[in-house]
Amino acid sequence: KQFTVVWYVDDFKLSHVDPSVVHDMIESIKQEFGKELEVTVRRGQIHDYLGIQFDFSEEGQVVMTMHDYITELFKEVPDELLKGPASTPASNYLFNVNPKCKKLDNETAVLYHHLTANLLYLAKRVRPDLLTAVSFLCTRVQNPDFDDWKKLGRCLTYLRNTIDLKYTLAADGSWILRWWVDASYGVHPDMKSHTGTTMSMGRGCVYSMSRKQKLNTRSSTEAELVGVNDAMSMILWTRLFLQGQGYTVADNVLYQDNQSAMLLE
Repeated sequence: KQFTVVWYVDDFKLSHVDPSVVHDMIESIKQEFGKELEVTVRRGQIHDYLGIQFDFSEEGQVVMTMHDYITELFKEVPDELLKGPASTPASNYLFNVNPKCKKLDNETAVLYHHLTANLLYLAKRVRPDLLTAVSFLCTRVQNPDFDDWKKLGRCLTYLRNTIDLKYTLAADGSWILRWWVDASYGVHPDMKSHTGTTMSMGRGCVYSMSRKQKLNTRSSTEAELVGVNDAMSMILWTRLFLQGQGYTVADNVLYQDNQSAMLLE
């Protein structure tokens, strides 16, 4: 059976169907790397790492949360930002920018940047529902205004209302990779479009991306083509990675809603 080792800097995540194989590997690591400093080992179905709690208790799925991280984040959020209800991270005026809007003072601008960076870390790990809003907020960190401050508040208010939302990933056994790619044409102030991508193997989104496109397009069809190009490296790499792990990928499907882009592709 395959032994899987995942590296992150100087940390390992080890998994094998036979626990004794994991034990033997740990002993080998201790002999090699435990000479100068003790090797710390944590076993079990639940792990806390980099602010994320991983729960493998239910076979065939992993549940991830960052409740403590979010709680600490809100200790730095001014009360003025958390007003009223918010059922979504952003409203339909997210991409609207008023060039005459008053800029934030330096201290508030630094806090805006800090909170946005914290939200980006969260959105990239366990809260992809925040990605579109956070992606736009990131484009404004250099010179934020009061409208951006309100949009940050909307995102944080939504987060506060959904603090217990869990991120669950599971495969349905079909080994079909399903990708959804969409683009919003010309929504940024410089008329660049925005790409959104997500992928699922049954339950939950294994990979999600939301970002401003790097070039200007002349139509929604071109924007859709650029969006697919933005996602294509992950679409191909994911299939190759899973095949490299010994799995047979039955199909790798890309969904779009623009007939002209589909015909060109």
